[in-house]
Amino acid sequence: MTRTVPFHALLMMALLIGSLTWAPRTQATEIFQATPPRILFVASQESDIHQRAYEPLRRGLAHPSPLFIAVSSPDAEPWMRHFDCAQCLIITSGTSALQTVIDITRQARVLSIVIPMENHERLIRTASDPTRFAALFMDIPLEHRMRIASRHVPAFRRFGMVTSQTRSGSPSEGQPSNLRLFPKAPHQDLLEVFVQAARQSDAILTLPDREIYNSRTIVSIMMTTYRLGTPLIGHSEALHRAGALISIYADPEMLGEEALTLLRTWNGEDWQTLRRLTERYQVSINHQVARSLRITVETP
Repeated sequence: MTRTVPFHALLMMALLIGSLTWAPRTQATEIFQATPPRILFVASQESDIHQRAYEPLRRGLAHPSPLFIAVSSPDAEPWMRHFDCAQCLIITSGTSALQTVIDITRQARVLSIVIPMENHERLIRTASDPTRFAALFMDIPLEHRMRIASRHVPAFRRFGMVTSQTRSGSPSEGQPSNLRLFPKAPHQDLLEVFVQAARQSDAILTLPDREIYNSRTIVSIMMTTYRLGTPLIGHSEALHRAGALISIYADPEMLGEEALTLLRTWNGEDWQTLRRLTERYQVSINHQVARSLRITVETP
């Protein structure tokens, strides 16, 4: 477990590091291959997910490695203010980390990882200077997830998706014809919506929607859909562990590695043009769930 070094103990060292500067745009690639700018890694919490995303960057951006700080740390705000300069790069991991950096910083370039595109777009609207924010979104496009699921289980032809009405990024116009949305009304029972979706779908696609999928609801959702014989196609490693039949997601190490590649190959174009969906993902099959539901999962 990476430990945060107290702000006052590292201040002198950070001041020495501060002499490093961003290279001109024509030398952007070289700066990440040789001596990087001052880099701070801000995590939403000091958890395994964010530590795993940090590790590829710690190894790949050496001399010096990025400093890891969690937003809950007492030293978090002083460090973020110290790294708020034109020669600084702040890498945020998670939604809370990005919100905190938006609130505190005004100058540093920011690269966000381990974050859904909808969350990033919502927060960036509140930023005073959106052009200094880039992002590597963890989302896997819905149609791509549907194709992967159907390749593994050809019987999957009708997909359902339960959404909260406050969610702005849910599909609407132009959505696939074999995908049906089941919006949850504010005072409607959540499990009632899942029963409706399960009865009219071969499988239910999940979204990173905290109003629907959270620690209070996930067990009930899994039990309800399992009882009706309709599996979930998950969007995260956590849903794979919880009992989704197939989960398609970019794990934290993949996002950290892809962010490292992105930084090393940045050619000096406008920073915000680096906002993009991840191109790396993995497919996890829960064979125990497949056997219990008597679903044959193929290997394409």
